[in-house]
Amino acid sequence: MMLLIVVLIWGANWVNMKIGLYYATPLNYLFQRLFFSSFMIAPFLFFAKNGIKRDPRVFANVVILCVIYAVSVIFLMVGLEHESAGISSVVTFTQPLFVFALSAIFLKNEITKVRIVGVLVGFGGIITIYLEKIGGVEYATMSISFLLASAFLWAVTIVYYKMISEEVHPYWIGFFQAAIGSIVVYPFALGTGGVVFISDLPYLLSLAYVTVLSTVVAFSLWFYLLRSEDAAKVSSSSFMIPVVALVSSNLLLGETINLPQMAGVFMVLAGVYLVNRKG
Repeated sequence: MMLLIVVLIWGANWVNMKIGLYYATPLNYLFQRLFFSSFMIAPFLFFAKNGIKRDPRVFANVVILCVIYAVSVIFLMVGLEHESAGISSVVTFTQPLFVFALSAIFLKNEITKVRIVGVLVGFGGIITIYLEKIGGVEYATMSISFLLASAFLWAVTIVYYKMISEEVHPYWIGFFQAAIGSIVVYPFALGTGGVVFISDLPYLLSLAYVTVLSTVVAFSLWFYLLRSEDAAKVSSSSFMIPVVALVSSNLLLGETINLPQMAGVFMVLAGVYLVNRKG
């Protein structure tokens, strides 16, 4: 049930973020998302007063994780600016493929032939999508590269958190990701158009959705799932998020995909599904 809620919130959020980018620059939007999210999450820390060990080593690990997360979402927003919401979601949610590889190395998770085939099929789909972009405008191929880099770094944060999850409560991770992330993003936002608060109603609704639902609610549920389940399995079970994003972007934004892109999307989703299987 928790994973279903995450799937629906994050699936629809791709359309929501795309709408937000109609009004603000990517890093201005991202800074405001993280800044306001930190205040939204802060009250929950009272329910986890002893949720983080008072150990410099633990705090250092949290800072490293949060910086990696910040770079990941910077790449995500820059890539999304020049790519459709649907394709962006598909490329970004290749992270389970990266999680599988990293989990096998650092968490000693099970490696099976089916999962290996899933990784190969999934990345074959990414290559198909990328090759379709070649010959088009330059920023189209660059956007795929940014989104793929975001997916890899997101996978790093997932595995990294799994390694320290017994030492840090999800509420504290969510808070530090937002707070430290906003500090990291702020100078980049200043250098790419400045930090400007926009009062248009569609933008305010987009910011409210990405702050309250996508960041606070969904991430809290996500980290709870990561603490108790196989990291590769949890992340792979989210393969339906791009499906929700593709459907909602078509219905709400009128986005369409061509045949090569459709083939690539199918391969990515099939690969992520196979990575989630055992045997």
